[in-house]
Parts: sequence; C-alpha cells; structure tokens
Amino acid sequence: MTLFWIISVAMIIAALALLAPSLLRRHRAKSDVTEQFNVAIAREHLAELLKQKEAGDLSDEEFTQAKHDLELALAQDLEGTGTGATSTEGGGRWALPVAALLIPLITVPLYLKIGSPQMIGDRATAETAIAGHGGGGDGSALPPLNELVVQLRERMEANPENAEGWFLLGRTYMRLQQYTDAVYAFEHVVERLPNETAGLLSLADAMAMRDGGRVGVRAVELLERALQIDPNSTTALWLLGNAAADRGDKAAALDYWRRAYPMLADQPAMQSELGQLIRNAGGETPPTADALPSIMGAATSAGGPAKAPAASTTEVAADDAGAGIVVEVALAPPLMEQVAPTDTVFVLARAESGPPMPLAVARHQAGELPLKVTLTDAMAMTPAMKLSAFPRVKISAKVSKSGQATTRPGDMVAPDALVDSGDPPASVQLLINEIVE
Repeated sequence: MTLFWIISVAMIIAALALLAPSLLRRHRAKSDVTEQFNVAIAREHLAELLKQKEAGDLSDEEFTQAKHDLELALAQDLEGTGTGATSTEGGGRWALPVAALLIPLITVPLYLKIGSPQMIGDRATAETAIAGHGGGGDGSALPPLNELVVQLRERMEANPENAEGWFLLGRTYMRLQQYTDAVYAFEHVVERLPNETAGLLSLADAMAMRDGGRVGVRAVELLERALQIDPNSTTALWLLGNAAADRGDKAAALDYWRRAYPMLADQPAMQSELGQLIRNAGGETPPTADALPSIMGAATSAGGPAKAPAASTTEVAADDAGAGIVVEVALAPPLMEQVAPTDTVFVLARAESGPPMPLAVARHQAGELPLKVTLTDAMAMTPAMKLSAFPRVKISAKVSKSGQATTRPGDMVAPDALVDSGDPPASVQLLINEIVE
C-alpha cells in the first residue's frame, strides 16, 4: 500500500514538472503568428495576380486596382492583430500552485470512489478477480459451440414453429459432428418446409453422415424429391450417385455423377473429386479432369461412396495463396429469429494500422452459419493490399440485411478481433451478437 501511494505522489510531481515551464514562462501573444499568416496569404494572392497579368487575363489597370485592394485588405488585417503584439505574464504563476492543489484533491477521492483500492498490495485477490473475468473484459469471445447449441435448442423447443431456427440448429450439430441430433433438427425443417430443397438436402446429408456415408432409403426419397424441385441440384445428383454405387448400380451412379460434373465448373476442386469418382467407377474420364488437381488420391476405392458437397457444413479451405487466417463465425441464439437464411454474411480482414480497404473478403449467406472460412492473399482486392503485407490485421464479421458491404442500421456484427498474419495460419472465433443501431 505504501509503495502505491509513493508511486502516485511521484507521478503527480512529474506531471506538475512537465506543466511548470509552460505555466511560468512569459507568453508572447499569438498575433505575430497571425500576422505572418496574413502576409503569406497576401503574397500568394499577389503571385496569382502576377500570373494572371502575364497570361493576359488582367490589364495593367485591373492589376493595379487588384493590387491596391490586396494591400488595403492586408493593412486592415494587420491593424486588427497589432494590439496584442506585446509579451504578457499571464496567469501561469497562479495556475501552478492551483494545479498542485487540485490534482491530488480530485484524483485521490475519485480513485477511492470508482477504483479498486482493496486490491492494492493484495496480489492473490487481484489474480482471482482477473481470473473471474476470464481476462477478456468485453465478453466478445466466441463461447464453445456446444454451449451455443444448448441455448439454441432450448429456444427451439420453446418456439418449435421457427423453421429457420431449426435449420441453424441442424447446421451447428453438423459442425459438432453430432449427426443424430442434426437429423432431429432437420426433420423439423422438412416438416415445416416440405418443398424447400435446402432442408431436404440437409436432412439427407445428415442421415448419410449418421449412417457412416451410406445413403439409405429415406435419404434417397428426400434426394429424389429435391431433384424434382431443382433438377440442377449438384448435391442431390452427387448423393444419389453415391446411393446407386452402394447398391452396385454403377450405370445409374455414372449417370447421376456425369449430370453433376459440368455444373461444378466454378468449383474445380469438387469437380476434380467427382471426376475421380467417375473414373474409379469405370466411366469415361471427363475431358477436363486431367487438368484439375485431384484431392481424392489413391485412397478412393472403386465404386466406394465419397462425401458429397456438404449441404450442411461450410468450410472454405485455405489454398496455396500466402498468408492465411482461419475464421470461425457463429450467430448468437438471441439474434436467430431476426436473421433470414438469404441474408449476406461478410467476413473480412483490414490492416490494424493502414488504409481502410479490406485485405481479404469472404461472402456467404446466413443459412451457412456457423461457418469456417480461411482468408488468404488470393482474396486481396489489389496486389499491393495483401494479408501477408501487414503483421497484424483486424478481423470482422457481420450479417448484412441489405447485402451491401457498408454497415447500416439493422445489420448484425461481431466484435472485431486483432490477430497476427503469417505462417502458420492464425485462427480466430467471432460471435455475431450485436445489432447496429
């Protein structure tokens, strides 16, 4: 305790020592600075008049008149500031003792009122208090998903008619690899939205994952119904091909997979995987398959089932594009009812100190939450603004109701997180839990 007060007194004396020279010295009036400023402006105006005269824009008479007006204006300005051109003592000599008296009188009672004097000298108490607050302070850290999912399930059991909430719950269970619970959640979605392909595909996918990759009879019925609604559903085609392969019907499997293959042109990794399945099933190698990197390798057995494009788990993997930051984003259960699956989710990185332009941006839909994204240099908006060019970056995530990157009232945001960029990739978790007013 004694050491604390000694340090406090020393800090107050140091502060007064810094103020004393300014308070005690004779202060010159600032009019000389104003005069110099006015003269500088007049000179600039005169130089401009000379340029106009030389360019022929002003006649000799016009130049003379303009110069006279400028001189008159300058004289008036100087006259207005001339009265304060003397040096003055000011009130510095009185201000110093007043400051020396007031600073302790204000700061000490204020600290005793709002500070924590009971923690001075009690290290154990301080460490206990810090531990009790988790060291984070703002509560913005993402709670474990298993805690979020308990809260979310309680809300859904209390409000079972919210299909969007059940969908979010199912996706969260998929992330946790709790596939039986995911099936339970997606069953509620399909019950309430029987003609929505997202629910049908998600339920079929969860059933397949629960059954170790086998696409059962009920899952096939769901996939066929989804394919009737959306004939271009690559997930339905892929999983139906898997189901046919499980039955030993390679012809039907190849038919489904070949229909899906050209639709994956904008997803080369997935297209390569499907091409490998087709070749392993004895089908003709698609024309572009050899040009695409295979991610299946020799581990894929001929005719064996492979996982389809995930309908209920979003994870954007890092590529060989320099610095990477793995970002996990989840939505707080209290905001669930205010988010539509089609709302836009932005995940982006900005330099901690630098231009406001994002270094990397990932765009998804709220229906994909919770999601895991890897921000890389490949997502840079300009070659000069990459993640690897900045040692520390600020990561943010939000749900945009308007679909625009600019934050507007009604958008939902997560507290920003500062992380180091570089190799190995950093990892950060964000919880979207605030509504912009």
